[in-house]
Amino acid sequence: MPKSSEVNQYQRSVNAARRCHECSEEALGRCPDCHMCFCQEHFPKQQHSPCAEKQMKLSQIQVCYVCGTQVYPDQWSLSKTTHYVDQSTCRGCGRYICDDLHTQSKDEDVIISREGLRGHRYQYINRYCDMCSPLRRVGGIRGVTRGLVVIGTIAAAVFFYLHP
Repeated sequence: MPKSSEVNQYQRSVNAARRCHECSEEALGRCPDCHMCFCQEHFPKQQHSPCAEKQMKLSQIQVCYVCGTQVYPDQWSLSKTTHYVDQSTCRGCGRYICDDLHTQSKDEDVIISREGLRGHRYQYINRYCDMCSPLRRVGGIRGVTRGLVVIGTIAAAVFFYLHP
């Protein structure tokens, strides 16, 4: 049977891992960018210091590649276990796009991560621009490029293997 001091130390180590990095309240989720634990109030990027500082430095770069409108990557929590992450980038080409005018289509990836006995549901919003939307089944422009590189590499290897 463990001693009471060992049990208290174990409880403190378990509870310490689930505390908000900003305010020491109960942490509900991890930021996908900085991987620190935050409560529901500090989970949005603008509310915790590592990502807010990074976002302020990148504010000149985070503009829609079509119209130049400022975009605001964001993340938020709807409940203690449901978190949304929107990077405001096209999943097919990786460039920033605005939500109102130049996002042709959206879909969501749901990732469930287990933390001890609790599970968290992270819903990533995937956007596609006008060019990548028809190619979204293969991964947009990046996916087509990867496929062409693989096919080209295989073709070159076969050519050099069969060429005397």
